[in-house]
Amino acid sequence: METVIIDKSFPFDRQYALIKSNKRSLLKDKEPEWLHKENFLCAFTANALLANFDAHFKDDEAELTLWKRIYDDKHVFMPSDTRAAEPLLSAKLGTVSGRAKVSDFFSNACGEGVELVTVGKDFQFGNTRSGVKARGNTRTCHIVNAATVRQVSEKLGVQLDPLRFRPNIIVDGLEPWAEFDAVGKHLVSSESDVLFDVVSRTVRCDGISVDPLDPKTILDLPSLLNQHFPEHGPYLGVYAVVDQPGILSTGDTFNIKC
Repeated sequence: METVIIDKSFPFDRQYALIKSNKRSLLKDKEPEWLHKENFLCAFTANALLANFDAHFKDDEAELTLWKRIYDDKHVFMPSDTRAAEPLLSAKLGTVSGRAKVSDFFSNACGEGVELVTVGKDFQFGNTRSGVKARGNTRTCHIVNAATVRQVSEKLGVQLDPLRFRPNIIVDGLEPWAEFDAVGKHLVSSESDVLFDVVSRTVRCDGISVDPLDPKTILDLPSLLNQHFPEHGPYLGVYAVVDQPGILSTGDTFNIKC
């Protein structure tokens, strides 16, 4: 996205989730509570499987389209918009039939029953309890420092893409790991009125061990972070909650305020 309107989180971010059918009773549709990601089909529980799919989401129609990931002869990922391959799935998630279509597709793909669920835009199926602890709300934004990722890449001798860490926002121009100094402080955009309260560091799980752009590249990144950066442990990135909504654009500058 080049420009996005931020309310309590990014539009549609984790508004839908694939809950395992045998865990469906844990989700209360009228009074939902945070549930651990082990209850869902997601990068934490099925990172290698999901890395086989190239996904595109159209905000204006809440439409999900999936393709099988393909690579050129040098094993470079070819995005869906560069090829004419037929999609595996196209469904509008705002409809009952569309959600059923997605549920059936992924149930077949993973070999167990899953159901695509949503409880509205005010609830976010979260990777983290950070928002709940800080504000009593599941909605958070995930921020990754590109300089930190570059330093980790240099230490490991492997090129890592910041997208591997599934951020909402990538910042640059900071020293590596300086994002941790922002915990307990505010980030304010100098180009708009958007204000974030940085509430916690991001503990990493096995969801980042598979590169979504190259599923054959598997690294135990949580263990490697512990090994090479023991002063930080298995943490990379920070979670923030939106204190003041507004518009964010690519190239905006953030200032840190106490």
